[in-house]
Amino acid sequence: MAKVCVFCGGTPLTKEHVLPRWLKVAFDPTVRRHRYVRLSVDTVRHHEAPPLNEQVKVVCSECNSGWMNQLEENVRRFLPDLIRGNPCDLDAGAQRALSAWSLKTMLMFQHTHPADVRGVIPADDFRTFHEVREPTRSMLGRIGFMNHPPDDSVPLVDTMCQGYATTETSGVAWISTLKIGCMVVQIVRAPDVAEGKRLAPFEVMPSLHPMWPTEELIQWPLPAAIPYEQMVDLGHPDGLSLTILPA
Repeated sequence: MAKVCVFCGGTPLTKEHVLPRWLKVAFDPTVRRHRYVRLSVDTVRHHEAPPLNEQVKVVCSECNSGWMNQLEENVRRFLPDLIRGNPCDLDAGAQRALSAWSLKTMLMFQHTHPADVRGVIPADDFRTFHEVREPTRSMLGRIGFMNHPPDDSVPLVDTMCQGYATTETSGVAWISTLKIGCMVVQIVRAPDVAEGKRLAPFEVMPSLHPMWPTEELIQWPLPAAIPYEQMVDLGHPDGLSLTILPA
């Protein structure tokens, strides 16, 4: 358990809900318990529990009630529609807000794992996120669509984080994937991209659309659904192949 805030190093620490309690408006009120899965590297852990109850004590009160709370407010208008698969449009501002909120949520989910698993995302990435409060130019993000779980056989919430072997000179690389209801968000962290360079964006597909850096208007829901059976292939590709372009 962290002794100081994972973002700023401050104290005292407070409990942070990994998923905000106000998201209950996006969940079926007739379902009392939501099955969810936490998966990292080769570790799969199934939970028959409400995901909105998950808390971690790794952030200080100033971060928790300040900029982190603002990230929540920035997505509150449209996030329930994404989760339920209701029609909505994501302009550049909404894409930026969702990318930042998703990364924050992925970082919090990491601290629900044992120490040997959560190290996939290094401490420096937490500190950098505190400074810039959005994904960096060394990251790509995309949003995907899945049909809403028909029953409790498919997790309402699913998370994955896969690290990739790198050399001392190439730096850190990981992929984190977060599924809530119909919405799947993926952040790819590449080895540091130098000033004046950028990562080539993801290809636009019917079931997956690039979102970070921000793109043209995204109309939700996307025209095709990713089968849940492909969740592991999506979140744990065999390799990390990215192209760096001039800015």
